[in-house]
Amino acid sequence: MYFLRDALISTEHSQHLNDLFLSDRWKAHFRTLSNASGFNLSIYSEQGELIFSTEDYIPMCRGLLSSPEFKSKCDTYCRVTMMSSIEENKPVIFKCYAKTMSFSIPVEYFGEKAVIVGQGSFSTYEDFLEFEKLLALSKVKDFPVTGPLKFTTSKQAENACHFVSSSVNQPLRSSQETIILKQKMDRLLKNQKLHFEMHAKIAKFTTISEFTSEMASILGWENLLQMILNKSTELLKAEQGSLMILNKETDVLLLEARKGIAEGITEKLKIQKGEGIAGRVAELGGPLLVEDIENDPRTNQKNRLRYKTKSFISVPIKIDDRVIGVLNIADKITGEIFNEEDLKFVQSFATQAAVVIERNMFYKQTEELRKLSITDALTGLLNRRYLQSRLEEEMLRSERHARPLSLLMLDMDGFKAYNDTFGHLMGDRALKIVADRVLNSVRSIDIVSRYGGDEFMVILPETDKVLAQSIAERLRIDMSETEMPPEGLEAPWKFTVSIGIVSYPEDGKTIDLFLENVDRALYSAKNKGRNRVEGFS
Repeated sequence: MYFLRDALISTEHSQHLNDLFLSDRWKAHFRTLSNASGFNLSIYSEQGELIFSTEDYIPMCRGLLSSPEFKSKCDTYCRVTMMSSIEENKPVIFKCYAKTMSFSIPVEYFGEKAVIVGQGSFSTYEDFLEFEKLLALSKVKDFPVTGPLKFTTSKQAENACHFVSSSVNQPLRSSQETIILKQKMDRLLKNQKLHFEMHAKIAKFTTISEFTSEMASILGWENLLQMILNKSTELLKAEQGSLMILNKETDVLLLEARKGIAEGITEKLKIQKGEGIAGRVAELGGPLLVEDIENDPRTNQKNRLRYKTKSFISVPIKIDDRVIGVLNIADKITGEIFNEEDLKFVQSFATQAAVVIERNMFYKQTEELRKLSITDALTGLLNRRYLQSRLEEEMLRSERHARPLSLLMLDMDGFKAYNDTFGHLMGDRALKIVADRVLNSVRSIDIVSRYGGDEFMVILPETDKVLAQSIAERLRIDMSETEMPPEGLEAPWKFTVSIGIVSYPEDGKTIDLFLENVDRALYSAKNKGRNRVEGFS
């Protein structure tokens, strides 16, 4: 028996009860147990389906089961007992519907459950008489009795049950433990083999995570893209690479960062979506791993001289299904070809980079829109709307901290005559020159804006009226010495400016009154002959 058990353990590796019990070795094992115990053994699944039986039917049941009525009652009676044995997870000794001593034994193997039903003979002569009554009720006329009756006591049934249970469950447990141990050993050996590879992968993905955090703090567009490219080539140990961003309006890829590829060239390469390798990657939205560019049907082109190897990776940078760029990596330092592991890694890196790139694209677009909303399109100075908002902030700050604040308003003397003489295009050039001169004549803390037409405003924080007068006078002199187009005139045209000054809070505590009074000061400078500075009084 122990030899057979060891054989069962060493040769059967299935993790399914049905397959296991239908194997030749287990069938032979059950027949041996049946002969040794004197009980016919039948194995049923948890759903009540017969898996295997050592005999089709024992002789005393063969006749009864030919009766549909008896068979139905027999199946129902035994099924209840079998299921209760599985549910309670313990053996049950019982008399079957035909009054024979029986037992049911629950078994479990890798989570699958079944029940072994052992059927013996009658325990008493009275049970045999009850059996004959069932024969009569079932109208079974002929029942062969070929020898003296053998009776099975409940104690014998109990012993047989214990014998069969230990003979089945112990090999099952040992087999299960053996398989689990084998699986653990397989995993251990595999883990040992993959230890260094896994360590390298973990290190790479840890680097990605750390780099993502590092990228998130970078707002400089060009610096960010170059950093992404440098890190991706560093992690794949590659010498060359490029990062291209897709313009969604023109469908053109623009080379924004490069490494090892004509790094001295400042001109940005443009590739139409769908053209070239990077263009096709952007169009199809899928990665491209090429081992040999000259023999790959997807590329089918000669390798360029600037590349040392013929292998490269090109992956789309995507947000969901939308391509926003393409990352290209070539020339491993070792000269090896890129493989699937490299591709998976760079795709993971590109996914993380895409989030940061889009965030910066959004930031960049927002900044451009914000700049457009607060600047004058012609001169690039802050516009009137922003000036009023900023002036209100400066007035509140001045009041809160009891600090001085002044405001200048400039008007170009004779600008209408200049415009009428030379035209609006020349007038626009003159306005740009005046704007630049004003910016270069004031301090870095001062806020310059074009207020409208040929009028300019300068907010002077931390400045009282005396200092404001000095700044305004310097500005007036600088402007009077600035030559205007068109060039080549016998006497170059030079503008003078009239400037009005107000200071907070003495010249107005509300923004409306403050602006009204600086306009009055400017009007006073105009009326007094122009090319002069006047404070409000």
